[in-house]
Amino acid sequence: MLTLEVELLTGRYAATAHDNRRRAEWPPHPARFFSALVAALHDHDPVDSTERAALLWLETQPPPALDVDLDVDERVGRRDVHDVFVPVNDISVVGDVWPLVDELAKAEAALIAAEQEGNAKTRARDVKTASKAVATAEKKLSTFLVKALARRDEPSTVELNAAVALMPERRTRQVRTFPVALPGRKTFSLIWSADPGAELRAALDKLCRRVTRLGHSSSLVRCAVADRDVNPTLVPAKKGDWVLRVIGAGQLARLESEFARHEAVESRVLPSLPQTYARPARCAAPEPPRSMFTDEWIIYERRAGARVLSSRATDVTRALRAALLEANGSAGPLPSVLSGHRSNGEPSRAPHVAFIACPFIGHAYADGSVQGCAIVPPRDIGNDERQSLLRLIASWENRTARDGLVELAGEDLPPLRLARVGVSEKQALSPWKWCRPSTRFITATPIALDRNPGNLRSSIANAANRASVEAQRLIAEACEHIGLPRPISVEINLAPLVIGAQHVREFRPWPSRPGRPARVRVHADITFDRPVRGPVILGAGRYFGLGLCLPAYGRDDR
Repeated sequence: MLTLEVELLTGRYAATAHDNRRRAEWPPHPARFFSALVAALHDHDPVDSTERAALLWLETQPPPALDVDLDVDERVGRRDVHDVFVPVNDISVVGDVWPLVDELAKAEAALIAAEQEGNAKTRARDVKTASKAVATAEKKLSTFLVKALARRDEPSTVELNAAVALMPERRTRQVRTFPVALPGRKTFSLIWSADPGAELRAALDKLCRRVTRLGHSSSLVRCAVADRDVNPTLVPAKKGDWVLRVIGAGQLARLESEFARHEAVESRVLPSLPQTYARPARCAAPEPPRSMFTDEWIIYERRAGARVLSSRATDVTRALRAALLEANGSAGPLPSVLSGHRSNGEPSRAPHVAFIACPFIGHAYADGSVQGCAIVPPRDIGNDERQSLLRLIASWENRTARDGLVELAGEDLPPLRLARVGVSEKQALSPWKWCRPSTRFITATPIALDRNPGNLRSSIANAANRASVEAQRLIAEACEHIGLPRPISVEINLAPLVIGAQHVREFRPWPSRPGRPARVRVHADITFDRPVRGPVILGAGRYFGLGLCLPAYGRDDR
């Protein structure tokens, strides 16, 4: 067995996820670590043949297991990401001198080769030719520098502008982000089941000791071959919750070829293979209960138009549903997974699509504004139904989109212009924000109760208390209705329970159709006896944005 141990000297791991520039990579990917070993290999000239052989052996091994802290989460385990505007490289006053430097270096290398190769007769001729090339390159370089750096009493406007551009405050800037993972445990290990032998093990240990960083230059590490057995927390598997980048045979050659191309200047992509990882059976946590809704959302981000608050959630969701139905109604009967009705017009008993508005809540500066909306399919939707739904959505977008944006409008709802996105930088539009496992969920929008619990505001003795107990019971049943276990605690309130949410009185009656009695709506703080996975969308208005709940961590999250 071979175990390579990595210690994060600063307690932080600064590396950007390959598929999301605003998220930190965690767990560390084996392919990234192998690249660090290759960089250490080439920091010696000439390259040590035994160290190279060790890496060639390592690249032929199956993907390693990992012993890594898996408790890194979105709230405390990753640093908030902010845009940083970084000055680009200095704008040279002298111009692009490097081609001339390269020309001189090549000429000098040719002269050295001419002095060492060939017979006496041809050597003199080749050395003479190479010497002339060196002299020519030196003259061109010196002439360029003298001309560029010569002092002038009256520099030109172009030269003045170039000089001013060197000042940091005048340089152009590019947006960069520096996501960081903050694991509770500062060490992690990569574990291979095979033994490389004493010679290659020693070579790998020498390489590890020269690795000083992993990921960003601020992510300082200490690496070594561990002489103890380590139990992995992640192992390669056919199915799992983690997909990491690993290596295969020929990785060393690919990295060297790529470096010869980009020379650490041009953009590059790390060669890698995807590998699914899962917890080993001995430490695999039981799969948390899931609601009947999936976390594979179809997301629309607000790009223009009115700024509305979460109290207009039902207006936004009804406008979204109406736009979809109107665009596809002439094509024939709509599938019940979208319409929520059977072919005879009766309500469908099967789960169908929910429409939600995603508000900005749960943050110190949250204002409750709707950042976008999402179409949330049921979890057990069949592949044919899913494909049919996606075709209907694509048809609506193709017919109505202008400049890539679709527009929603409705009764008393000012127009909103939305763009469908795969991944949004806005946390409110991240399915993970709403679907992550938790034992506690707090309403972002109030729950419309399935039945009237009584007068929650009654001044008659015990009447309000009885109504409150009945409301708590109805919410517990609503959790069971969407496939979750019965909660152990439900607290209700008419006032919001999380920053940015709005009071119940700010929401319009539900349903809003004439002749239908309005449902009683409440905010709730719901606790389960074990983690459950969202999205948790409860109550009579769950298909139209009411009863959307935010996973919470502790009692201080209000």
